[in-house]
Amino acid sequence: MQNYFKTAKNRVLVLFFVLLTLNVSAQEIDLLIKGGHVIDAKNKINTKMDAAVKDGKIFRVAADIPASSAKKTVNVNGLYVTPGLIDIHGHVFHGTEPDNYLSNSQDALPPDGFTFRAGVTTVADAGGAGWENIDLFRKNVVDKSKTRVLAFMNIVGGGMR
Repeated sequence: MQNYFKTAKNRVLVLFFVLLTLNVSAQEIDLLIKGGHVIDAKNKINTKMDAAVKDGKIFRVAADIPASSAKKTVNVNGLYVTPGLIDIHGHVFHGTEPDNYLSNSQDALPPDGFTFRAGVTTVADAGGAGWENIDLFRKNVVDKSKTRVLAFMNIVGGGMR
């Protein structure tokens, strides 16, 4: 092994691989949300902290995570950072039927247009669909939305017409 390090070329290659390894480990975080006021009731956190995201999931929450450990850093000083919120009363059976009020009509809102920008990741539809059209609601809204959609099924067969 000692003979391997004797040539300058081999020493440069070893140094290159060592530096490459250090650089890769230094950026283990995909996104760093820095300086926000974290409110996380489950973990009893209510203070200014950083949140690190890796592979689309929260990787670490700590008081001061170095920006050098992240591929991208977003400064959210003065803003709140929370887990996804749940809207427990919405009307999201959006569709095209005229005069159907909140059941497959344009009076209801498409969930993805109004949830994420307000921090909502789950919405519960409050009775737009009934037993006659719950399958249509599931096919056209629930299955196609990025927002998680739950439903209270209306006792009236056609829902909130």
